[in-house]
Amino acid sequence: MAVIEKFLKEKLDDAIAIKRETPENRCQKMEMIENIPEECRELKEMIEKQMPKDGAPVDSILKEKLYYLNNIMTESHMLLKKDRLCTPMAIRLGLANDLKERLKKIKKDLQEAAKWICRSVDPKKIYGIEDKAMITERLLVKEGFKAIGFVGMAGVGKTALCQKAFNNQQVKKHFNPRIWVCLSEQPDVVDYRKEMVMMMLMCLGFEKKIIDKVGDGEGGLKMLILALQRQLNRQRYLIVLDDVWNMDKDFNNFCSSLAQDDKNEDRLAYGLPKRPEGALLITSRSPIIMESMVGEKNFHSLPLADKKSCWKIFEEAVNKDGVALTDDIKKLKNEIEKDCAGLPLIAKMLGQIVCSKANEQKMSHPSQAQEETHKQES
Repeated sequence: MAVIEKFLKEKLDDAIAIKRETPENRCQKMEMIENIPEECRELKEMIEKQMPKDGAPVDSILKEKLYYLNNIMTESHMLLKKDRLCTPMAIRLGLANDLKERLKKIKKDLQEAAKWICRSVDPKKIYGIEDKAMITERLLVKEGFKAIGFVGMAGVGKTALCQKAFNNQQVKKHFNPRIWVCLSEQPDVVDYRKEMVMMMLMCLGFEKKIIDKVGDGEGGLKMLILALQRQLNRQRYLIVLDDVWNMDKDFNNFCSSLAQDDKNEDRLAYGLPKRPEGALLITSRSPIIMESMVGEKNFHSLPLADKKSCWKIFEEAVNKDGVALTDDIKKLKNEIEKDCAGLPLIAKMLGQIVCSKANEQKMSHPSQAQEETHKQES
């Protein structure tokens, strides 16, 4: 975590931790203000969950929300002081309502951002795709614009591969900005074209209210693409479009031929300058979509993972909370590898189920769990 984000988080922690004396003439309605620190704490935890764990730069959206939460905490403390100075109740409640509305908006924005922002992964815990990730990392830092696509079944490791490349130290030094947009199916999204460009602009530091204003009305999409093009011009950018699934004709036309220059202001390619050294990483389950986006020569099919890699992923998921593999589980190794069907995601899910059941057993039968641990150690 960068110095600024660390400072903001610590400042917010201190503000939330401040204990305020309750005035004797306290009005019951002032509970609205007194509950604000708890709401800020919940939102801070939402931000922490979305922050990268490997020291990667914090997304600008999350940084912005940390600023806002600190401001809200400062204002809530001032409101409590006003209570002691007998400020009229109507004014205090009006200000408190404003803070509450701002907290609701922050929560909504964080929930929206959670759909699109990249989740950082530990590169040491990615198995079976190391060679492909290394090749991808080398391709990205080569001179000139490049668009690289990966196609494969759900759970085969497309996203993990891109995350490993996206968070590679050399790649991070080479590209600025780096933007991750997750395009997995989201039923509440009305227009994916607008949503995708708007999220890119937010990642570049634009305020949401400004983006909304630019994107409203007829010609809004064109204006958003123009803003993106101007912002990325002369930048060495890396953009990941993860899990492109939409088969809608308009969306596919919007995203087609991304590797080429395009003078059509209604298409995404226009907003992505091809110089000096921009790069795109794209994942999809559909070879047809991928070919239309990056061209036949620029995408690669990911094969199923080998049994050894699936077992390592399964073990890693089981051991997450310090849970040891029992002899009974080890005896089922061949069956578990078969059940994984070459898909790392299934291996991880099976491991999480075993881990969860072991933790439940620890809670319900602590002495039995302790006995089992001693057996494993001996």
